[in-house]
Amino acid sequence: MSALIESSAQQRPLDLLLANGLRVRLLYRPDTPLSAALVEVRGGSHDEPDEFPGMAHFLEHLVFLGSREFPTHEGLIPFVQGLGGRVNASTRARSTRFFCEVPATHLEQALARLLDMLANPLLETDALWREREVLQAEYSARARDLQTLCEAALAQTLAPGHPLADFHAGNASSLRLESPAFIPALHRFHQAHYQPGRMCLTLVAPLPLARQLELARRHGEPLRVGKELPEPALPPLLPLRASRLQLGVPGAPGKLSLAFALERQGVGLEAAVSFLENLATDESTGGLSAHLGFLGLSDGVQLHLPYAHGGQGVLLMDFDWVEGADSAQLEAEVLGWLAFLRASSPWPGLWEERLEILRQKASALEPLDAALAPGLPEQADVCALLEQLRAERMVNLQIGASNRAPNLTSAGFPLHLERLGVRPGARSTTSWRLPPANPYWRSRVTAPVEASLVPVLPGLPGAPEQGALFLRWNPGENGLPHGLACGLQRALRPVLGAAGLAGVEGRLRAEQGGLTLDLLGNATALRQVIVDLLPVLQAPPCWALAQGPRLQRSAMCRQAGELPIRQLLQRLPELLESPRAEAPSILYLDALARFWRQARWQGLGIGDVGLDAELPGMLSPHQPRVGEGGRIWHRLPIEGEAALLLFYPLESVTAESEAAVRLLASLLEPAFHQRLRGELQLGYALACGYRQLGGHRGLLFAVQSPRESVAGLFQHVQAFLVRQYDRLVQLDRVQLRERGRALDQKLLGQGTHFTAYARQCWVDYQARHPVDHLAQVRHALAGLQLDSLLEQQSRLVSGLSCCAIANAEAFEANWHPGA
Repeated sequence: MSALIESSAQQRPLDLLLANGLRVRLLYRPDTPLSAALVEVRGGSHDEPDEFPGMAHFLEHLVFLGSREFPTHEGLIPFVQGLGGRVNASTRARSTRFFCEVPATHLEQALARLLDMLANPLLETDALWREREVLQAEYSARARDLQTLCEAALAQTLAPGHPLADFHAGNASSLRLESPAFIPALHRFHQAHYQPGRMCLTLVAPLPLARQLELARRHGEPLRVGKELPEPALPPLLPLRASRLQLGVPGAPGKLSLAFALERQGVGLEAAVSFLENLATDESTGGLSAHLGFLGLSDGVQLHLPYAHGGQGVLLMDFDWVEGADSAQLEAEVLGWLAFLRASSPWPGLWEERLEILRQKASALEPLDAALAPGLPEQADVCALLEQLRAERMVNLQIGASNRAPNLTSAGFPLHLERLGVRPGARSTTSWRLPPANPYWRSRVTAPVEASLVPVLPGLPGAPEQGALFLRWNPGENGLPHGLACGLQRALRPVLGAAGLAGVEGRLRAEQGGLTLDLLGNATALRQVIVDLLPVLQAPPCWALAQGPRLQRSAMCRQAGELPIRQLLQRLPELLESPRAEAPSILYLDALARFWRQARWQGLGIGDVGLDAELPGMLSPHQPRVGEGGRIWHRLPIEGEAALLLFYPLESVTAESEAAVRLLASLLEPAFHQRLRGELQLGYALACGYRQLGGHRGLLFAVQSPRESVAGLFQHVQAFLVRQYDRLVQLDRVQLRERGRALDQKLLGQGTHFTAYARQCWVDYQARHPVDHLAQVRHALAGLQLDSLLEQQSRLVSGLSCCAIANAEAFEANWHPGA
């Protein structure tokens, strides 16, 4: 076995089978301080008892609430949150995934908790009743989620008897804890599916494969072997019961979903979809997304695979539909493009280029993302997928705003759904061609920039080929014109789309009253991207610029359909700044030219990247914009459940104060989730942690609740902060030192991963911190005393410097010192 491990290619996963049936997949990633663990259980929503819909999803929640070796407060979620890592789970049709990402130094501790909670959950009765309320809150939120409602609507079109149309989300009504049969059924479901013979453990770490296998065996081999289960027969997806539907959702943006029912697909379906997504979302000239935008039919496309099992699947192509556009023509163009791809297989030149692009992207993924990734596609799987993407397997679902009452229930969610008539005839007007070779994949610019208009910081020694360029424009007195950012985004799509395929991620966005452009990736390609991008930025096509106001309205409409807590989080950065007036819409190039003449810019290059071309606007003095301090209250007119966001900025950012707030956040985050969600069951959606927002750094608390008012939420957060002060006083030096070391490992990871390093450099530069600010924070962390934490906690309790955002006026009466 050791010889096999040593001979395994370092970037390829090593697949093994332990004696108890546990499948193990190991991947060595030497250039990261992080590690990931993923367990996929072969049992999901379609395997649960018919009499208790939602049991699989419920069990996914319950296993986190304490196990034989680790009580709730020492379980996986608080452990990972305390390290600043990532942890989550998802229930699918025939499987359930549990995953986390932590510093590699803590992988074994995380793995021990992960496997113990899956094999030996406590499933205590009191915890079941509390968690059912959390599931009810999640169901209430999902009942307003557009993607959930679309998938529920499409379930109505499949052949009768397919479990996709059944209720699996679970809520207080379906999870009948009062039934004597429920808990025995829950234990039977757990014992049947949560056993090593139905699990696959994936580890991705900088540890040698032999060490990873040692950890997998140490914690995986003791798992008890269970009985083999027969594989259930799959009901057919076809024939379809309907081909054209219209879904009405209050406040929904215009959207068109083309869904395809797939059968007889191979195990590589997810990888094949990733290849098709790469082609469909390509914004470079001649691609599907770019051409539909040029025709005025769609503002963008996304691909989803909400169901895939046993050769079956449902593929969704979601289009941001332009209001007033011809949906029949959009459908015809998409079907024409798919037919062209089938006919032009095996795509000479394109296949090799895109496969290499996907391979490069996969090698750059963080450990957790690598564990979750589907792998590289096989050409035969892509061809098999395209063979089924035909009109006879397709459902056209049109989504629009409507306040009409629901007329049916599908998959447990009330919908207003109507069948439309026979599909109107339309034909594609496009002579499709394969996309040309990517202009940046083998960039023609090789000479480094010798002189730069922006300051340049050194890159990372471990990533010499990586570079970054950040530019920010603050507008003149007239403010940022309405729709300008969206119009420029539209104009830049061909350049940034091609750049993204070549490993340069770029984005232009309206941010804190100004415009910010980020470019990160291969330094050689990046230098060519900026050369091509600047002329378009200053003189975009008139048709693209004119679409800006409409695109901004569409973006605002999509945002209005999101959860209230997400809308508050999106609005926080701009509300922290001093408000600026918004100028009228820009529709003409001469008006754009006036804007650029008044704009003030600043920028930063990192690595072998600089800027020797002239920029629009004038160089700005290096002065970070910081909004007013004190107690600030904002009410946003957002409908839905009560939502509250509290942001406590640092009054004076020093290495010592930032270290204290970062460490305090790592201590408060798991306690905040445990108190407000686990004990009080206030809601499913909440957030807590350290945040950097332009010139502001501080602590964030956010919560949304279906059963509490905003004023009540504020009182609960305030009571939590007071309670945590009393707990901090009891923290001993050993605990403080251990938490500090864990946080230091996270900060070390930020300093070794190029993207995190570059973004931190830009944030520090805007805040006028020295280049080694993060190193100073780590140094301060090593000597941090409890008094520093208590001082920061006292500021939270007093709330004298805080920005509060809510969606209810009643909160204002409670907003006073000492409340």
